[in-house]
Amino acid sequence: MFIRTLRQAYGGLLLPYFGVLLVLVSGILGTEYVAEQAGERDRESVQLETQVKLSGLRAWLESEINSVLYLTRGMSAYIVARPNATPAELAVVAPYIVRGSDHIRNIGLAPGNIIRYVYPLAGNEAALGLDYTQDPVQWSNIRRAIEHGDMVVSGPLKLVQGGSGLIARSPIFVDEGKGSRYWGLVSTVIDMDSLLAAAGLNDNPSGIALRGTDGLGPRGGQFFGPAGVFQNPDALKQPVTFRHSQWEIGVVPDYSTVGQSSMRARGLLYGLLLAILALLLQLIRVFHHARQQATIDALTGLPNRRILLERANQLIAQSKRAKTGFALCYVDLNGFKPVNDRYGHHAGDLVLQEVAARLRRVLRVVDTVARTGGDEFVLLLPGIESADSVDAVLQKLSAALRVPVRYKGQNIVVGASMGWALFARDADNLDALMALADSRMYEMKENFRAIARSAQVGTTVQ
Repeated sequence: MFIRTLRQAYGGLLLPYFGVLLVLVSGILGTEYVAEQAGERDRESVQLETQVKLSGLRAWLESEINSVLYLTRGMSAYIVARPNATPAELAVVAPYIVRGSDHIRNIGLAPGNIIRYVYPLAGNEAALGLDYTQDPVQWSNIRRAIEHGDMVVSGPLKLVQGGSGLIARSPIFVDEGKGSRYWGLVSTVIDMDSLLAAAGLNDNPSGIALRGTDGLGPRGGQFFGPAGVFQNPDALKQPVTFRHSQWEIGVVPDYSTVGQSSMRARGLLYGLLLAILALLLQLIRVFHHARQQATIDALTGLPNRRILLERANQLIAQSKRAKTGFALCYVDLNGFKPVNDRYGHHAGDLVLQEVAARLRRVLRVVDTVARTGGDEFVLLLPGIESADSVDAVLQKLSAALRVPVRYKGQNIVVGASMGWALFARDADNLDALMALADSRMYEMKENFRAIARSAQVGTTVQ
């Protein structure tokens, strides 16, 4: 059925279209293969460039953080040497430590795990007196540092004095030897905002992400960058190592610029392909357009009167051979002229197109719907041989056509007058069959007009 419909629609032009389709598919496959190879080379180039940038950022972060950790160990060494140093003495040493890095927010001393000294004090007053043993969030990391006797890096985390920081805590043990005792902690706070800004990550245009809270590397949570980076299979990752801790830095390469080579290849090859297709299609289009002009209604896409007559004569010949019948129906719209007068011809065209679409939806594939002019349609219904069968079909059509057509927020309602005739019960030739169906249609239309006039008179009398 599908192939037969295609043959009716395109006839001898079907084979040339298949040839064009074959050329098109072959051209696309060849072009895409070449473009894919070029794109893969571009992708590899972007990956390599991204890895180089990532390596540079990783090295810079390691250098900056490790330099602060070394400064922290310097302060620890001073306390070991002078465990009873006075605040005045510390006030002389601490500024040298802080000036050693642009990212040290403050240094705190916590003898007995309680912060007693902070430099600089301004802006960090809230940290004084903090008892680490009463802070369950920080105490677990501090206890781990004390047990291992070595520096532990925590965070990034929110600070009691405000902001976010990476905290390097180094436990201090004085009186080396058998009499060694735990003195307390030296804490150095690295300002995360300062560190990230210096790394060029404030706006983060590249979508860099960092994870490894508390120095746990891939096992630690993500604390910077867009979500989902490390779950992306295209993400590039590198470790950032400092002391006994580790972060992981990751980024999804920006492939938005990939494809320059692919685009050039596609542009050249598709241009050539289009030129070939244009030459092939131009010839086919000329013949197709001429055939369409002769057989298809331009507005609705329905067969025109010429095709209707051809199919009707074919049906008559088939019916005579098979001793069967068919129905021919005229459909003429009621109230169509006011649609053009009130809403314009564009609305009228829309109504005709919608009517054509509804007729095709209601009827069978084997039925023919033709537009023979204006708001008039003619239907050929093979196998319909009784008045009851015709009435059943026309009732469905009437119901479908009564549904309003929407146009710019307005409901446009049109009805239809219908007339029909059966071959060969009512007539045994096409002219007589069409004349009878047309006559019955106009009879129905006159009845409709009479009812409309009576309704208007009744309204006036009231």
